[in-house]
Amino acid sequence: MTVSPSHVYLYAATPTDLLKAQAAANVCGVPRANCTGNFQNAWRLVAAEGNIVVAVGGAAVYSLYYNPCGWANPSGQPGGHTPFEMYALGQGVASAKANYFANAGGVTSLDSLTLAVMLTYYAIHGVFPRGYGALPTQETPQQVCVSNAQPNVTSTDPTPSTQPAPTTSSPSVGVYASISTTSDVQKAISQGWPGIAVTTALGAQTSPFTATLSAKPDAKVAQVLESSGAKLWWLSFWTVSWPTSGTTFYQAGFDAGSYAGTQIQAYPGTRRPNYVILDPEGYNTPAQTAQQFQDFIRGWDAGLKSINTSFQPAFYCNQSQYTTFQLSALSLPAFVAIAPITGNRPQVTGGNIKGYIAYYATCPVNDEITQVKGWGALYNTVQFRDSGIDCGPTA
Repeated sequence: MTVSPSHVYLYAATPTDLLKAQAAANVCGVPRANCTGNFQNAWRLVAAEGNIVVAVGGAAVYSLYYNPCGWANPSGQPGGHTPFEMYALGQGVASAKANYFANAGGVTSLDSLTLAVMLTYYAIHGVFPRGYGALPTQETPQQVCVSNAQPNVTSTDPTPSTQPAPTTSSPSVGVYASISTTSDVQKAISQGWPGIAVTTALGAQTSPFTATLSAKPDAKVAQVLESSGAKLWWLSFWTVSWPTSGTTFYQAGFDAGSYAGTQIQAYPGTRRPNYVILDPEGYNTPAQTAQQFQDFIRGWDAGLKSINTSFQPAFYCNQSQYTTFQLSALSLPAFVAIAPITGNRPQVTGGNIKGYIAYYATCPVNDEITQVKGWGALYNTVQFRDSGIDCGPTA
């Protein structure tokens, strides 16, 4: 039984091996976003049901089998051992099994690339590519920390290259709306909104503690902004649940961030959000201390950047949380909720506040836009009570 290309992942622990992984993915039709150089992300993927993870290069094989470098991992295990096994050597693998990975570590660099292509192709098709013979010899895992191995390898050649996101140098107010079709995005553009904000994922009870909505709102925004060339700025909100017992706040944030980054990497076109915003709420026990809340945000930051360092993490909170959990101490951009709009003003200030998320607006909306601009932040939004795009700023 073969697996879908979306459930085949390639892991590398050195920059050159990551290039091999990306080349193999391209040949075999695996999304580029499924190539990872992050050890913690690879660990989580191997442990999960339904994935086939191909370790590309000796450093990746050693890392997943022994963790000889002693890198941090989701299970908190010390170096020298992991809970993982390799699929049988010398043959292809087409049936996913939790806690197993495929060995694409060859004796030579070319062998590793060949193994990566053959094993990845077999996982999807159940046969090796036409014209390929037997698998090259696969390395035996060693308790050796390879000198150029890294716990987080990032691509130096991202594809597709992303366009610079439109920015604003003076207070701007966009619309926060529920997006289910490309027509919704086109409506925001035609009404003259300078920016758009959307919730693209809701909290989940277990790792990665968030899951994209079935309508894939963000992908629709990316598609329309790409095809239209519209110069809207874009805020992407991700609702993330708090960690389960036994998972640290940092690790939960990291898991969610790496998941979000993987999804964003695969969006169509070259437009990406100005800010990828953690919205911490949902299942499980919330943070009780400033340290826990800040660790959650720092994990999100690290997880997102483990996928692509060009993504800009940020966080969302209400005014009480901003004060109680000392969130002004963070360097990460903050987006602060405020309601109502009319006759109101923020009760908190901080150098990291990038925008105010205000609700609810009514039509005509110009007076409320003027008021929100007066609060001084750059990237603000108003939301209508029905979460629609009820009117534009010039209506």
